Amino acid sequence: MRALVNAVKTGLTEIWAHKMRSVLSFLAIAAGSVVFIEAFSAIFSTYERMEKQKAVSGMARLKISQNYSKTYSSPDDYVPPPVITYEDVLHLREKMPELYMVSPEGRDWHNVLEYGGQRVTSSLMGVTPEWAKRDFVYTLKGRFLGWHDVENKLRVCVLVKKAAPPPGNSFDKTMMKKYNFSGGFDTLVAHNDLLGKAVKIDGITFMVIGILEELPYSKRPNTILGRSQEYKILAPVTTLSHYGFIGSYQSLDVNIDTGSEQDFDESLRRINNFLKIRFGDGDFFIVENQLELIRDRISESLKSSLVTISLGMLAFIAGGIGIMNVTLATVFARTREIGIRRAVGASRGDIMLQFIVEAVMLGLIGGVLGSALGYFWGVPVKVMLAMDPSHIKPWMPLVSVLIAAFTAFAFAIYPAWVAAGLKPADALRAE
Repeated sequence: MRALVNAVKTGLTEIWAHKMRSVLSFLAIAAGSVVFIEAFSAIFSTYERMEKQKAVSGMARLKISQNYSKTYSSPDDYVPPPVITYEDVLHLREKMPELYMVSPEGRDWHNVLEYGGQRVTSSLMGVTPEWAKRDFVYTLKGRFLGWHDVENKLRVCVLVKKAAPPPGNSFDKTMMKKYNFSGGFDTLVAHNDLLGKAVKIDGITFMVIGILEELPYSKRPNTILGRSQEYKILAPVTTLSHYGFIGSYQSLDVNIDTGSEQDFDESLRRINNFLKIRFGDGDFFIVENQLELIRDRISESLKSSLVTISLGMLAFIAGGIGIMNVTLATVFARTREIGIRRAVGASRGDIMLQFIVEAVMLGLIGGVLGSALGYFWGVPVKVMLAMDPSHIKPWMPLVSVLIAAFTAFAFAIYPAWVAAGLKPADALRAE
C-alpha cells in the first residue's frame, strides 16, 4: 500500500511538472469517453423506447387498409374497390378472438363543429372502445366511448384537447401555422368546458361525454414508431356510418395488435386468409407489418450506436498509443532516476508500479474530463439546441472512466516493463 501511495504522489508530481504533455495525453482519452457515453445513452434509449413501445403501443402490430394501386392501376379496367365495414370487423373478431386489439377507424375530414355561436373546422374519427387499448397518451375527463354507444349508434363524442407545442425553430412554427386548419377547434376546446355539453357537427347534435387531454411533450412516451396520428373528435364508428359521415364507399382501416410476438406470423397468415375468403382477393388490401418496421428501426439504431462505439474505441486506442509514447519517453528521460531507485533497493515491481500508476492516472483524468464533457453535451447543450437530451444514467460515466483507466493500464505495461528491465549499473551510467 505504501508503494502505491508513493507511486501516486510521484505520478501527480510528474503530471504537474509536464502539464502540456499531460493535457495532450489525456485529450484523446477524453474524446473517447464523450463518444462512449453518447453511444451508451443511444443504446439505452433504444431499449427504453422498445419497452415503452411494448407498454403503450404494443410490438405485434399490423394495419389493414385499401390497396389503392390495385384498384386504380388500370384506367380501362377499373374495379370498384371492396370496402371493410364494421360487420367485417366483427366477423374478424369472431374468427380470431385471441387478438388483443381489433380497432376499426373511419375518418371524415373538414367537419364543422358549432358551439356557443362559434363555428370551427375539425375532423371526425369513428372508433370503438378497442381504440383505447393502444397509444393512449391522454388523461381522460368524463368517460370514453362504450360498447353501448357503439351498438346503439348513439350521438356521443369525445373531444381531444391539444397539448402545448414543443419548442422548435421558426421554420417548424411556420409550417405548423400553415397546415394547422384546426387551430380554431383547439382554441375552442382549450378555453371552454365542453364536458357534458351539446355540440353540433355538420348540423347534427352530439353530446360530449369525455375530454382527452394530450400529455405534455416532455411526458409523452417516446416509442419506436414515434408519435401516433393526431385526433380531434372521436365518435362511435357505427354512428358515423348511420348518419352518413362515413359513406358506404369508404373502407375502414383496421389496427390490430396480435398480443404476442411469438404468434404474430401465424396471426398474419390467418388475417390474409380471412381477407381472401371474405373479399375474394386479398390483394385489394395492404396488411402493413408494423412489427417488422419496429424491428428495422431498432436494428438501425443499434447499428448506428455500434458505429459510434467503434469511433470511441479508435479514440481510446489513439489515446492509449499517446500514453504509451509519453511513458516510453518518460522512461528514457528518467533512466538515471530508475538506476538510483534500483541501487537503493527498489524492486522491478516497484519500478513497473510507478510508471503504470502514472499512466493510469492520465487515463483516469481523461476519463473524468470526458465524462463531464459527455454529460454537458448530452443534456444542457442539446436542450439549448432544441434537441432530445441523451438518456445518461449514473453508471455510464463510471463505465467510461473504467474503460479509460483500463486502456491506459494496457498501453503502459510495455513501457513499464522496459523501465523495470533496465540494469542498475547501466541506468546509473546514463546521462
